This record gives sequence, C-alpha cells and structure tokens, in this order.
Amino acid sequence: MEQHPVPQHIASYEFRLIGDMTLKQFAQLAAGAILGLIIYALPMPGIFKWPLIVFFGFSGFAFAFLPFNERPLSNWVLSFFKAIFAPTQFIWAKTAQRPEIFEPISFKTATIKETPLKSDQEGLNQYLASLPFTEAKNPLDQQEESFLKEVTNLFQLAHPRVTPIQPQPSFQSAPLPPYRQRPQPTKPLVRPSQPKPQPVILPQKPGRPRKAAVEAKINPALLIPAPPTRPNIIVGMALDNEGKIVEGAILEIRNAQGLPVRALKTNRLGQFMIVTPLENGPYEIEVEKEGSHFDIIKIEAKGEIIKPIEIRAKG
Repeated sequence: MEQHPVPQHIASYEFRLIGDMTLKQFAQLAAGAILGLIIYALPMPGIFKWPLIVFFGFSGFAFAFLPFNERPLSNWVLSFFKAIFAPTQFIWAKTAQRPEIFEPISFKTATIKETPLKSDQEGLNQYLASLPFTEAKNPLDQQEESFLKEVTNLFQLAHPRVTPIQPQPSFQSAPLPPYRQRPQPTKPLVRPSQPKPQPVILPQKPGRPRKAAVEAKINPALLIPAPPTRPNIIVGMALDNEGKIVEGAILEIRNAQGLPVRALKTNRLGQFMIVTPLENGPYEIEVEKEGSHFDIIKIEAKGEIIKPIEIRAKG
C-alpha cells in the first residue's frame, strides 16, 4: 500500500541558514552575544561583569537551541507574562433590566379578509333586501328623497336625450319648423371712468395747536458712522439744549399733505437714519421725547444727497 506524505502548513516553514539553524535562532544567539559584548565593554568590576556576560550568552543559546517540552523558551516566557498580567478570575454581575413599562408597545394590525361579491349591483340588492321595510317614512328621509329627485331632474334637463330623425316614406320633405330669429348681440356696457382717489388729509388732534416749522440745520461734523450715499436719505442726530445725545426719541416724517411717511427712533448715540429714499418734495420732521421740546423741522428732498442734520431741543 502506497503511503502519501503528511500535509504540512507551508506558512510555518522557516528558512535554514546554516544546517538546521534557522534565521530566528541565529538572531537570538547573536542578540545574546551582542549583549555580552556590551557588558564586557562597560567599566564594571569583574565580579559583576562576568556573571552578566555568562547569563546573556547562555540566555541567547537557550532561546535558540534549548526547547522545553518541545516548545521554545520564548513561548514559555511569553506565556509567563500573559499569566501574570492577564485576568484569571471572572466575576459575573447581573445587568439591570429595563422595566416593561418603558418598553415600546408594538401594535399588530389585523388583516381583514374581504369576501368578493359577484357584482356591485347584486351586493347592493342583497343589502337593501336585508333592511327592514317600514311604510311610515321619517320627515328627514322624505326631504332627502325630494331633494334627490330635484337634482335628478336638473341633470335630465341639462343633458336632454337626442332622438334620431326617422326617414320619411315618400320623397316629400317634412314641414320645417317656424324660423326663429337669433338674438342680436348686445353692445358691451361701458363703465364710466372713476375719478382717481385723492389723498385724505387727516385732521389734527383737537386741542393740539400746530407748531411753526423751522429750517433744518445742516451739520456735516456730526458723528455719523455711515454718511448717506444715495439721494433723499435723511440722517442726523438728536441733541438736548446742552448738546447731549437724546436716546429713544421718536421721529415722524410727514409729506406736504400732512401724512406720515416714515417713523423711526434714535439709537443709544442719538443717531437716526431712514433706509429707503423719499420722493421729491417738502417734508416735516416732528420729534417727541418726554422731558424735551423740539421744533418742527422742515426739509425738502430734491433728488440730491442730503447732508446730516442736527435736531436740538429748545432750552
């Protein structure tokens, strides 16, 4: 009987350097010799030097050529450190379970099996036949039935039936119906042009006399962070009679008809500025602040850049 070779693991093959000595064994032997030479070169007393040289030389030889129980010495050293640092005792601890009240509830949908009928009309007839028949009808049912009849009649009038014309037995033509004159189209009604709505001038509040307006004071030296670069933009500062800034003053800009077109409020530095430009024309600016009295300022927008204006309270 022919014997077959035992399969071997190809990856476990080690390269032989000299005879049966592998490259790994040569490296271990060389490492022991090098460590011995390093100890020999150190300036140490001989009583300590030679034992260390012998120890490292023998260790390199033992790691390379002295297996124990058919296992290399390096495996024993590795197993020794694993046994020391790896845990050898395992403690079982009970994990906390989540209460059932906090678990999500899953709803199962029941499938309803429908029994197919032979036809919709047949199923309707069976359903109507199963209903109890009563001679006396509810007044609400009578009103609903009459309403449905009216709707049915309306649909019949909206879609009349067309009956085909039967041919005459003889060649004589049937008498034509009397001629009906078509209605002449009527002329379209022309609506009279409505006058344009005029602006409504609101009356002044009773008991509040109208103040006299004064010309706006232009002051380019005011501390304005962003001077206007577009025409008809009003920007400026509100000051009291001592030249201090007035915070939170309310400004109302009115056009020539007295209608308010802008309303704004001064910031913490007493500055104010409108965002959208005004239309050309005269305007009035009225300032209100508790404890201060201001004159009504009049200014005219001419499509030009308006320099910063100063509004100062009266003393």
